[in-house]
Amino acid sequence: MQSKTENRLPLEFFPSHLIIKSSKWYTLESLVPWQEIEELLSPLFSDRGRNAIPVRQIIGALIIQTHKNLSDRETLETIMETPMLQYFLGLDDYIMEELFDHTLLCKYRQKIGLDIAKDMIDILLSKHKAGEPIVFDQSVTHAGSLSIDATVVPVNITYPTDLKLLNQVREKTEEIIDVCHKESGEQEKPRTYRKEARQSYLTYAKAKRLPNNKRRTALRQQLQYVKRNINTIQDRLENGIYTLSDAMEESFSVCKQIYLQQQTMWDEKTNRTNDRIVSLHQPHIRCVVRGKVGNPFEFGPKIAVGKVNGHIKIHEFSFDNFNESATLKPIVMGYIKQYGVYPEVVRADRIYQTRENKLFCSSLGIRLSGKPLGRPKLEDKEINQALMKEDFKKRLEIEGVFGVAKTRFGLAKLMTKLPESQKASIGLVFFVINLAQVLSFTPFFEAIEMLVIEVETNHEAFVYQDEKPILKSEV
Repeated sequence: MQSKTENRLPLEFFPSHLIIKSSKWYTLESLVPWQEIEELLSPLFSDRGRNAIPVRQIIGALIIQTHKNLSDRETLETIMETPMLQYFLGLDDYIMEELFDHTLLCKYRQKIGLDIAKDMIDILLSKHKAGEPIVFDQSVTHAGSLSIDATVVPVNITYPTDLKLLNQVREKTEEIIDVCHKESGEQEKPRTYRKEARQSYLTYAKAKRLPNNKRRTALRQQLQYVKRNINTIQDRLENGIYTLSDAMEESFSVCKQIYLQQQTMWDEKTNRTNDRIVSLHQPHIRCVVRGKVGNPFEFGPKIAVGKVNGHIKIHEFSFDNFNESATLKPIVMGYIKQYGVYPEVVRADRIYQTRENKLFCSSLGIRLSGKPLGRPKLEDKEINQALMKEDFKKRLEIEGVFGVAKTRFGLAKLMTKLPESQKASIGLVFFVINLAQVLSFTPFFEAIEMLVIEVETNHEAFVYQDEKPILKSEV
């Protein structure tokens, strides 16, 4: 049963000599909507049994881990060594030991996934009224700006080659044969020719240059070794000699899929196949062709995000490649549904600037960055060029978000392996980025709230122009 923080002592009981009010963790403790997040996560856990680790401590530890880009073990060690981090977690006193086992972080990431991480971002932004376009006049139909883009989050796998992948499959099937033979008590161990297979692999893997005919020869040899091992395991499973655990059965299934894909590509003399597996240990990862100079292929999930008035939301997530131009309409409709107004401008790169998207935005009175449809008028040429230049500059803000997420928060190489854990890790990164934005914009939000009160008192009407609230009398 999950315990909540409402029954614990107030944070004022934390030793005062250990509290540093100038620390950002002191401010962040009051900015995170702990109670709403606990209520969001409570359906994931049973109401029976003894009290478990409070949700706040786990979520707080995940926030600290994401913010500092640490491993699970390093996160618990850092919390143990830092009093202000324990204050952030809501502890009543400084504890000089690890709060819980590091494996609990992995379990929580699997439970959270991407959907709950997105809900956490919505809760954070709605509590602080962040990201919402400022509208002082109810008759206004367009307000705010929207910047959208997509990127790939690379995962921590070696660069995949067919020969390397088949060698890993061969070694995995040999490992399954060793374990099953020992457990079955079979007198004679099946032949695997592992020494010859290993020597054959190293002969070609260490070659500086591998012509196509020798590469096909190496692949054919490894395919034969893998086929022999798979048939050995399959025959003994059918006869009841071998029994596989759930983990071994899952690995064996992946091995068979890789073998079938590689055998099909070898027979057809091609390098392409549907749903091609590039990692034995992470079979859900796909190759995403990006076409960038020096990095044409990336291996990891692809995400499409939107930045609304300085805050980030994840709109699309897929382990398969997708055309990001098709995400513009759902993102714009989600903006309208959430805020009740249309964005004044949608800033996106050239892949989004299709004729279909331009007609869609034009029909809603939204300006899409880039060249407008039709032949430009001579008197509007300079205005359009100035707008395109301004849009290009402001669209770079979302490129900066990707740069910060990858260099500062570890999305340049995603270290988690399980699909749900990877989704949660990406969602938590953008939660922390939004939390940092809320921390930096807190004085601005307080000034806006005072401005709204003044408007209601003086009955003055404001409009939103050039992303700044101004009085109508000044227009």
